[in-house]
Amino acid sequence: MPLKIVKDLMTDVVETLRIGDSLDLAAHHMKAGRIRHLPVVDGEERLVGLVTHRRILGAWLSHGHPSAERPRQIAAEVPVEMLMERNVLTVSPDTTAALAAALLESSQFGCLPVVAHGKLVGIITEADFVRFAREYFEAQDEKGKPRAREPGAGGH
Repeated sequence: MPLKIVKDLMTDVVETLRIGDSLDLAAHHMKAGRIRHLPVVDGEERLVGLVTHRRILGAWLSHGHPSAERPRQIAAEVPVEMLMERNVLTVSPDTTAALAAALLESSQFGCLPVVAHGKLVGIITEADFVRFAREYFEAQDEKGKPRAREPGAGGH
């Protein structure tokens, strides 16, 4: 099997946030896209932070008086830079998949933004590795299946 690199497994970034976007917008993108991580970029597509589903949940739980406040209204007023992770571990598209997996495992992060020439170009997540594992195992299963014998080819 040829060496896999991050570029072979990563997801091209579809959704990002910008400084000044609201917590409510982040929650909406996560729910609509069924995703758990949103990179925050500046006007030149440079990564400046990362908002995670875990941080949003933490913000919901730690804020004020939920019984007396409307969460969406509060979330619309909270900018993502107030809760984004600023010290984000990144990889390049040419990083080996093995190193990226080791970084995810050792740091206990759920994703690594992929940066090339200072700009965000993708994201590699635990789900990307699970998808790769499934495809690999399916290919192995196909290799191991017995082939149908041709008529008259002997054998029992």
